[in-house]
Amino acid sequence: MTHLLAYLEAGGWVMPLLGSTLFLLWLIIGYRFMLLQRGTRTEIEQLCRQILQGKTPRGHGILPCTCRLAAEIVQRDPSRFSALDTLFYAVRKRLARFETTAKALVVIAPLLGLLGTVSGMIETFDSLAEMALFRQSGGIAGGISKALFTTQMGLAVAIPGYFLLAVLQRRRKNLESDLLKLQDLLHESLHENSHA
Repeated sequence: MTHLLAYLEAGGWVMPLLGSTLFLLWLIIGYRFMLLQRGTRTEIEQLCRQILQGKTPRGHGILPCTCRLAAEIVQRDPSRFSALDTLFYAVRKRLARFETTAKALVVIAPLLGLLGTVSGMIETFDSLAEMALFRQSGGIAGGISKALFTTQMGLAVAIPGYFLLAVLQRRRKNLESDLLKLQDLLHESLHENSHA
């Protein structure tokens, strides 16, 4: 804990902003990992049959929860296509929750690191101008140290965040594809049943 506080202090006033960015980004990434759980390995065609029969899969992921809601709609009134469309639209919209915020934080982190770098270099050049190798604020070494710590922290926040967001984006696209396929299959089956 002492080392962490010393590290944060060495970076100057930008470090609390970078720390807050890091905390918020990991909070969102954790939330999105929990949100983007498929919940079942069952094939989409089989899920469609289960919805029509009113036997929905158990589980807490996106697909089981959507199947349960779709089954309720189908059991109440099989001709309510608009209610099904509204349900699938709402679920797909939910999949993108906080994605833009997380992307913005990944972009902001290196910029904050760069701001800290500039601040540290200004302090360094001020010390050079005054020919003060050591002074209360740190002098030349303190300015360079601040510049490097904030750059390091900005990159340490942004690089893992970038790769994890790419993984989550691919997972979201797969889930959206599954949901669209399930929606299409349900429409086809309900149309066939209504004309039979």
